[in-house]
Amino acid sequence: MFEEQRYREELCEVMNRLYMRGLVSCLGGNASVVSREDNFILVTPTHIDKMKIRPDQIVKVGLDDGRAVGPGTFSSETINHLSIYKARPDIRVILHAHPASAVGMVTAGYIPRSITSEYVMLIRDLVAVDFGTPGEKSIKGLTDAFANTNIVLLKNHGAFSVGLTLLEALSRIEALEEAAKIAVAGRAFGGVPELTDEQREECICAYSKKS
Repeated sequence: MFEEQRYREELCEVMNRLYMRGLVSCLGGNASVVSREDNFILVTPTHIDKMKIRPDQIVKVGLDDGRAVGPGTFSSETINHLSIYKARPDIRVILHAHPASAVGMVTAGYIPRSITSEYVMLIRDLVAVDFGTPGEKSIKGLTDAFANTNIVLLKNHGAFSVGLTLLEALSRIEALEEAAKIAVAGRAFGGVPELTDEQREECICAYSKKS
């Protein structure tokens, strides 16, 4: 059974945490949870301070028609969320953040592969797509990118992370930004070597056993 009130509270909490970690601005970013059995999503509203967002302000939107069910104005990114949910029936949540170091690093042309063990275990393979204004072409490009990954970085903009729980999606965003900060700081001292293929496989194996 879909616990709507609990998810409303969790969406507020995750946006609070993103803001406190500097991963979104006060009006930036968004998050959603899907109830496939009831055919709707809960998504964060637009133009609401992420530190003051309340459970009753979370917007319910039809999964098929993309229309609000009840009061509230949903995020303009909702169209991306709906498209990703339809393409990935295995996921339950989507988180969109603006991790500055990661966006700058990837937009500049560097995509890390194995900077940290957390990066390897939570991200595996980051996919980057070119920035595009909202529209059919950009939505398809973003959605298609999720075919083989759980986190996609949209250049000059932000990152979309998916998963089974909001904590899992948040962990991926944090691991990405942490790796980016390490890579950027490391350049001042000659660069940070990536983990070897052997070390990478050891990390993946260890994570798989705990999953």
